[in-house]
Amino acid sequence: MKKYLLMGLVILIGSNVIALSGVAYNRMGAVTSQLTLTERELDLPYNRGAQQENSGMLLAINWRTATMAENTYNAYNTNETEVTQAQLLALGFEVPDKEYYGARSRQLYWALEFDGELHTAEIAKAEIRYQAALETYTLQPNEANDRLKDDSLVSLKKERLTNSRLFFVKASNDYESLAAEFSGQDHMLFVKGLAKPYYNVNNKRYRLLLSELLVSHILLPLEYSEVLSGLSRLGYQDIMAPRYAVQIKWGSRLEPWITNVTRD
Repeated sequence: MKKYLLMGLVILIGSNVIALSGVAYNRMGAVTSQLTLTERELDLPYNRGAQQENSGMLLAINWRTATMAENTYNAYNTNETEVTQAQLLALGFEVPDKEYYGARSRQLYWALEFDGELHTAEIAKAEIRYQAALETYTLQPNEANDRLKDDSLVSLKKERLTNSRLFFVKASNDYESLAAEFSGQDHMLFVKGLAKPYYNVNNKRYRLLLSELLVSHILLPLEYSEVLSGLSRLGYQDIMAPRYAVQIKWGSRLEPWITNVTRD
C-alpha cells in the first residue's frame, strides 16, 4: 500500500513540476502581446462563488468574428470566416472536393484585433441598421417595425458599450508569419486555437469554423479577486459600460497571465 501511495505522490509532484516549468518558460521569454481588456472581453464565471473559494476565479475570453464586408450588421457571433480552397490547403487541411465534410480540427495560430478598425466598422453597420429601421417605422408605424426599431437600437447600444472589441483577423500555420505581418501593431493579440473547414452548399463557398481557443480562460489570482468583489455576471440584456479593466501579458507559449486589475 505504501508503495502505491509513494508512486502516486511522485506522479503528483512530477505533474506539478512540469506545469510550473511550463508557466515559468512562458513568462521567461519575450512578451508576445500586452493588452488591457475589460468586462467586454473578459466574462465573469457563472459559478463565481465556487471558484473564488478555491485558488482564484476564471475569466472567459470573449472574442468574435466581424460581419462580412458586403453584409448588413449581424448581432450574433458566427465563429467562422470565409476562405478559399487554396487558403485551406495552405493551412494544412485536405480538401479533395466540394463534398468533403470529414475534415478534423487543427491547431492554428490566430491573430485577433482589439478595439480597432473591425470594431469601428461594426458600430457603423449597427448605426446604419438602426437608422434604416427608424426610417421604416416612421413611414410605416406598425408593431413589427416598432419591434425592429427597438431591437436595432438595443444592438447599437450594446455595440457601443458592452460587446467584445476582440475580433478574429487571420489564421496561420505558424506564429512567426503572423507576428511579422502585424509587426508594430500593439492592438494585436496572438493565440492558439482550433479550427476546421466546411463547404457551404448555399453560397458554394468554403468556410473556416473557428472552434475554440486553446486557452479560453484566464486565471484571476486571489490577490486580485477582492477588486471584483460584489460583482456578478451581466445578463444578455444588460447594457452598461465595463466595470473593470484587466492588464494581461501573453508569453512565449502564447499563454496569458494577469498583471493588474482595476475597478471603475
